[in-house]
Amino acid sequence: MTTLMELQRAIDVGMRGGESFSSVEDRIIEPSQLSDEAKSALWLYGWSFVDLLDQRREAGAHIAQIAARPALSAAAG
Repeated sequence: MTTLMELQRAIDVGMRGGESFSSVEDRIIEPSQLSDEAKSALWLYGWSFVDLLDQRREAGAHIAQIAARPALSAAAG
């Protein structure tokens, strides 16, 4: 079984090697047999390699998408 630290190193190599976060997520994080907590930690580690402006843009897009859902809008009002 691959350890958490081995997967962290694999993410480091992939991200520093120019691989996209999406690719690292699909290739390393998602298929791992680790707990959701461990996967979340790896996801955060990989995400830390993404440019700050890209992180902000992605976060804003997700918030806008969730806010546009009718059920959430009705519950907030």
